[in-house]
Amino acid sequence: MKSIFPNGMIAIDLSHALEPGMPYFPGTEPPVFSKPFTLASHGFAEQKITMLTHSGTHMDAPAHILEAGATLEQLGLPHFAGSATVLDLTNLAGKVIAKDDLLPFRQQLDGKDFVLLRTGWSYQWGNAAYFSDYPVLAEPAAQWLAGFNFKGIGVDAISFDARDSTALPIHHIFLTRDIVLIENLDHLEKIPAAEFFFCSLPLKIAETDGAPVRAIALCGKQG
Repeated sequence: MKSIFPNGMIAIDLSHALEPGMPYFPGTEPPVFSKPFTLASHGFAEQKITMLTHSGTHMDAPAHILEAGATLEQLGLPHFAGSATVLDLTNLAGKVIAKDDLLPFRQQLDGKDFVLLRTGWSYQWGNAAYFSDYPVLAEPAAQWLAGFNFKGIGVDAISFDARDSTALPIHHIFLTRDIVLIENLDHLEKIPAAEFFFCSLPLKIAETDGAPVRAIALCGKQG
């Protein structure tokens, strides 16, 4: 298919579909889909979707956990796109990403707006295992990443903190610095280059603590 992007760049979809039966964070409400208007009965089709702002592939704003934190609307469009890199962390022995696991990528991280953590956990999407024992950053690792001038950090798992965490220390480390968090990414293994342009546009909801996003990687044409 002919590329619609400049210089023949290709777009890789990094978002899960919003659909009936999709996974949702345990203890919260599942998205509900209905079809109140159909072509057969009304002459036009229109769906109704009831869901939380942190459904599917989504972005956390500082307002998600901070009393005076910025909403996505306050951060603005430039905060949602920029240069990016993806770190392959699929071969880690444990479920905790340590600072030492990240240090080899230091040069790769310099000057980037976004870093995406590829843990391989997106393969569990749709299974009960997706919600348990997913890889998370150790606090020293998160503090080290927060020292870069990132706009945002993404991961192919359901959260940056462990499921049973109530203090949410990893969220605090990043969101207190206005580093947005993109959770439930998909297809990170399809990104062919270490450097690419990342775009993660949230729904334009006023005064929101988060929103579903359509995340894409724009990469140079391969071959």
